Amino acid sequence: MKFKFGLLITLMLLQLPALAQDRAIGAKAGLLGIGIEYSHGFGERLAVRGGVYGSSYSFDATESGIAYDFELSWDSLAVALDLHPFTGPFRLSVGLLKNDNGLSAVSTPTQDIVVGDTTYTPAEVGSLIAGVGFDGTAPFLGLGWDWSKSKRFGVSLDLGIVKQGSPVVTMIGTGTLFGDPNFADDIAAETIELRNALDDLDILPFASLGLSFRF
Repeated sequence: MKFKFGLLITLMLLQLPALAQDRAIGAKAGLLGIGIEYSHGFGERLAVRGGVYGSSYSFDATESGIAYDFELSWDSLAVALDLHPFTGPFRLSVGLLKNDNGLSAVSTPTQDIVVGDTTYTPAEVGSLIAGVGFDGTAPFLGLGWDWSKSKRFGVSLDLGIVKQGSPVVTMIGTGTLFGDPNFADDIAAETIELRNALDDLDILPFASLGLSFRF
C-alpha cells in the first residue's frame, strides 16, 4: 500500500503542467531516515516536493529500572510545498508525512525485576515486548537551503519539526503470568511510565542533508 501511495505521488508530480520550469531528484539522509525525493519547480519561488524515507536504528536504554533493546524505525512518505522568498537557495517548507515511524522495545530479564510495584522472576515475566506508534498523518514545518537551484548538481540542507502526536504504547509480558490480572495491572503501570518517558517525541525535530540532480 505504501509503495502504491508513493508511486501515485510520483506520477502526479510528473504530470504537473508545463508551467514548471525545472525538476530535480535527490537522495537524503538525516533524522527522518534515508530517502529519495522528487521536486517540481514553478518559476524561481515555488516548488512541490515528494519523498519516500526509511531506515532503522537499534540501541539499548533503561526506563524505570528495566533494560530494553530498542529499535527505531523510520518509515514515511512526504509531500511538501517549498517557497523560495528571495529566489535563491533559501527555502521555507510546509507539508505532510504519511507517518509510520515507530519504536519497538524488548526486555528479557535474567534476574528478578520490578514491574509496576511488584517484583517478578524472569520466568514469570518472560519477555516484555512493547510497541510505540504515532499519528498516521503528521504535519511538518521546515527551512533549508537548496544549492542545486542554479546548477545541475548540488547539496541541500533542511531543518524542521514534525508534529506526530503523543506516542501510543502497547506492552505485553510473555511469561508464566501471561493473562494474570495483577500482572496485567503492573504491565499497564509500566506502559504508562514508558509512554511518559517518550512523550517529548510528540514534536520531533529533524535535520537532513541531501544531494540533488536537476534536469
